[in-house]
Amino acid sequence: MRILFHAPPLLGHTLPMLPLAQALLGQGHGVAWAAGEDTQAVLRGHGFEVHPSGPGRAWAMLELARLWPERATLTAAQQVADLGPRLFADCYAPATVGDLLAVLDAWRPDLVVHDVMAHAAPLAAAQRGVRSVSHGFGLPRPRSSIDGAHARMARLWQVAGIEVPADSGNHRHGHVDICPPSMRMDEPVPAGPCWLLSPTSGVAREMGARQGVVASFGTVHHQQAAFDHLRGVLLQGPWPARLTFGRPLDPALSWPAHVHAAPWLNLADEWARCRVGACHGGAGTMLGALAQGVPLLLLPVAADQFRNARALRAVSRQAAGRSAPGGRSTSGVVSS
Repeated sequence: MRILFHAPPLLGHTLPMLPLAQALLGQGHGVAWAAGEDTQAVLRGHGFEVHPSGPGRAWAMLELARLWPERATLTAAQQVADLGPRLFADCYAPATVGDLLAVLDAWRPDLVVHDVMAHAAPLAAAQRGVRSVSHGFGLPRPRSSIDGAHARMARLWQVAGIEVPADSGNHRHGHVDICPPSMRMDEPVPAGPCWLLSPTSGVAREMGARQGVVASFGTVHHQQAAFDHLRGVLLQGPWPARLTFGRPLDPALSWPAHVHAAPWLNLADEWARCRVGACHGGAGTMLGALAQGVPLLLLPVAADQFRNARALRAVSRQAAGRSAPGGRSTSGVVSS
């Protein structure tokens, strides 16, 4: 079977799909990715065939600013309801569908597996008569996100001469859900087949003594005061700490002996060994850690991170994690 994977060119949407893609590749299926420039190197590094498709994040953010100038006056929390539909349906989808059609014509997959925010994928698949399955990246999307994307995608479906299906084509032939049932809130449950999949990557948890703190500063929203507070606490010790910043390190900075700092760490391996974690609350990072039994401190600063923190607080009662509003001093929360 030939299976084409596609996600927006953001690691937070791409990495949660890797375990399924790797498992299918390992079973002998033909697997390829259609991907924007920001994630192509990572995917090729995992041994996948990659077909360039759609713009990168830099272009999309400029387009978002052009189409939504009011965003500059809004706080991160005020942007949450509209950010997903505007970025993924208004910006990425129209600029990606043509490339996806070309990949479908050239590579001729039997199935398309796409991130739920990759709205061009089900449209392109429908135009070519290919089955498509959506893949979650975290908690199921709230109704406002579903309805917002649906309204924006309707025109593209109409131009293609196809009646727009429910949820702008997500779940056309099923959905892969990596969210633990206990963390669902009040999101609508889509009709059709749904397959529950663990968010772990298959890395076995080390059952011996757990060591130290792992802190991930994300790959997008890493210039935040909350992270500066956390870094300051970890630099003081006494805990062994491994920090990943999602960007090149400043060569002028020096690090004490108990701290290992890196632009990038394989978090699946890190969660298997550490005692406690701290992160922004991005869905893939959060679910990957919790699936490995790692208690978390969440510092939400943007997008779905606030909602993920609420879901964690609702189910954990501080057994699985705690959160602090982005920008607030985290010293007391981390120390405790």
